[in-house]
Amino acid sequence: MARPAIVAGNHKYSGTDAHRTLLGMGSLWQHHLHDVAREPSRVKTVGEELARQLESLISEQNSESEIAEKLKALGESAAAKIDELDPHALSNWLNNLWPTFAKLHSADTQNSSTQSIGKIVGIQVSANSVPKTSISHGVVNYDGLDGDRQMARTHHGRPWQALCIWSDEVINQHASAGHPIARGSAGENITISQIDWSKVRPGAELEFGSVRAQITGYAIPCKKNSRWFSDGDYQRLSHELGAVSRVYCLVTQPGKVSVGDTAICK
Repeated sequence: MARPAIVAGNHKYSGTDAHRTLLGMGSLWQHHLHDVAREPSRVKTVGEELARQLESLISEQNSESEIAEKLKALGESAAAKIDELDPHALSNWLNNLWPTFAKLHSADTQNSSTQSIGKIVGIQVSANSVPKTSISHGVVNYDGLDGDRQMARTHHGRPWQALCIWSDEVINQHASAGHPIARGSAGENITISQIDWSKVRPGAELEFGSVRAQITGYAIPCKKNSRWFSDGDYQRLSHELGAVSRVYCLVTQPGKVSVGDTAICK
């Protein structure tokens, strides 16, 4: 029997969405710390807050001292008990998760030099597959871009994956190297040019058109994208190789977006 949906603020999680979010806590933490110097005391404070939220959700303590392992263990324990959890408590946990993660990044935004400005050069949608089809403008809701859906929901389609965003310069580098890839091939909804992609990382906020979104994680390469590389090496999409990855976003302010709109990452 399917687990009931959970409404968390403006976002609706299916039972699978909530379960997979709990299972992914260790990875989400690692994504927010990947290849960036965060202030150690802030990392410790936010990590402990995330752990307390999980411990409160499942009424269980964890003595693990290493925060990544602690969050992973607590998330997995919560996922195993999800059918026993109070739906209201789970809703509150999901609603508080992303503002807590954002605290890792928020202090960095006080310095305007951390911002990067570019423009929207591609908007892509598809009802079930890649490559996605280009459109000139679109409407973004809390569940993503109108007209865009994922058939395979095991690893896709959660509220914090409502948008997939990628760099036009990275796409062009691959194409210039002889790979048969273009905007929308690898599944991104929004393609941005002229922005410093090293600043486009989990915790940061993106603004484009009248839309605001919080970057929540890196999109993990999938073998279905091997067709876009002449040698089949889809791991070229991995964040482990530098500032080359697609990113997922949670929509915090719905709105409209058009090709040519300014995009700001901060």
